[in-house]
Amino acid sequence: METVTKNKKISICYTLKNENGEIVEEVPDSVPFVYMHGCDSIISGLEEALDGHSVGEHIIAHVPFDKGYGPYRNDLIIKVSKEELKNIGEIWLGMELEMVNDTDSKEFSIPEDPRELYSKNDDDDETGIYVIREIQKDTVILDGNHPFAGKDLTFEVTIVGIDEASATELETGVPDEYEENDEGDDDFDEGEDFPEDEQNNFGRHWR
Repeated sequence: METVTKNKKISICYTLKNENGEIVEEVPDSVPFVYMHGCDSIISGLEEALDGHSVGEHIIAHVPFDKGYGPYRNDLIIKVSKEELKNIGEIWLGMELEMVNDTDSKEFSIPEDPRELYSKNDDDDETGIYVIREIQKDTVILDGNHPFAGKDLTFEVTIVGIDEASATELETGVPDEYEENDEGDDDFDEGEDFPEDEQNNFGRHWR
């Protein structure tokens, strides 16, 4: 029987709960999340919990914040002038911006692809996703913490598939179906919402 091991392509469905037992995210088995195991595609606490299990198994993984998205960092709360965001156009509470930290300045932009959100390396201080938390008269408060930073999480996961990875997947660490969807981006008009199943696979906050 095949088990979850490094470099295997794994499909899972799950329910994600916060510290209060409230459901904050659900993915059904009809639209599973697919990832490459052992390739830093998901948080370490969940990956460790799934390791060695087989198709059909149901796992309850309690993931402390230090094996999830780390502590909530006050240094990632920043205040910028509205002048710095003038290239953005209209702004609103909850808006997500991508920041590129240059040597002399910070530049903000709207991510070109909504699937980029929260897929950045947490250790990369040169770029990141910031959420607008407060809009003041001349300034804006931005929060660069992941939505689940500082929170203990519980995943109730069912493994729905274990597959051998292709040569491309082994090289990139990304499932082929995601690459194929990237090539088909031209099928969507600018500003058009992605289908719900696309959002399920690419808009996942816990990656």
